[in-house]
Amino acid sequence: MGDRRTSPAREDFARVLGPVTRAGLVRALAGAAAVAGGVAWLAGCEEAPKEAAPLPVERVLGERGTFPGQFAYPRAIDFDGRDLWVIDKEARVQQIDPETGFAGVWWRMPEQELGKPTGVTVAPAAGPDGSLVPALYVADTHYHRVLVYALPGERPEKPREIEPVLLASFGSAGTEPGQFVYPTDVEVLLDAGGDGVERIYVSEYGGNDRVSVFDGGYRFLFSFGVLGEGLDPGALEFSRPQAMAIDRERGELIIADACNHRLGRFSLDGALLGWVGMPGAGSGGGAGGGAGVRLDFPYSVALLGDSTVLVTEFGGARLRRVDPRTGVSLGVFGIAGRGEGELATPWAAVVDGRVTYVLDSGNNRVVVTELAGVVGAGRGDAERGQH
Repeated sequence: MGDRRTSPAREDFARVLGPVTRAGLVRALAGAAAVAGGVAWLAGCEEAPKEAAPLPVERVLGERGTFPGQFAYPRAIDFDGRDLWVIDKEARVQQIDPETGFAGVWWRMPEQELGKPTGVTVAPAAGPDGSLVPALYVADTHYHRVLVYALPGERPEKPREIEPVLLASFGSAGTEPGQFVYPTDVEVLLDAGGDGVERIYVSEYGGNDRVSVFDGGYRFLFSFGVLGEGLDPGALEFSRPQAMAIDRERGELIIADACNHRLGRFSLDGALLGWVGMPGAGSGGGAGGGAGVRLDFPYSVALLGDSTVLVTEFGGARLRRVDPRTGVSLGVFGIAGRGEGELATPWAAVVDGRVTYVLDSGNNRVVVTELAGVVGAGRGDAERGQH
């Protein structure tokens, strides 16, 4: 996608990530928590809904199948600035060329009989010598752990199965501190200087619905959240916290609380700042209507350059741009279906500049699109003058 200038938000750790991770690493962020006073329920007036329409399609990557470059219900995606990384229900981790869809290196998860991963994150991790290296954090959901792999370097001309370098594995089955039932996503916070990992956030569900926080050495620090659907800031109830995003500028953690059909804003220490959406509202929300944003199983949240977020609605077969501070919906994209630009149980989306990669899971493909008002928080913004 061409060389791009580093945004100010990344300059402090660009030397760690190198040319392999030029963009798309908004997850690896430094900064302290800016805790706002009070907790607000955000159900602001939504924009007049636009007529539902298929996504504008730039190109489509992949198709149903088990050969490299094909997908069998993909459920996890991230972008390292050059390549997409996609994991499907064949337990394959594939390096995908975002222009052609061709696969580079790939491997299978070490265990797969009990289930397949539901989340993958590109972010720095401690290498064998203690220095930071680009890495893939895989939420190995049904094996109750997070596996951290060194990010492979070059993309080969032909698909090649490899044995990846495992940097770390942490977590085990259980409900005690530092254990997981079903982990779903990982977010990484660098220290203020960008020289080390300060915190690692891991979301999980399965009756143990919470977010656990670890230090850079994978030692448990604290957790927040319990199973439920209430609004009490003292209880912090979740029902399948499926995905997270860190807003560095505001010092906030945005959590997609999937089965409660809402987003939560939290300080980086886990204090609730506000909810967007309402429990039980997703099934009847449609593309708009009613007071406040209506989400239908939000499964992914991607931070944009203006601190709004792009939400992937698994149940609604659409994407939605949302202001997490006001609760206002700023645009709805996509409709359900099998045709061009239509979506079936989309699991996630990642944004690089003005380009959005939508993981159209039920259609076994990645849809590449540009959406009005959707501009990522990474390198593409600096090049295009978007902030």
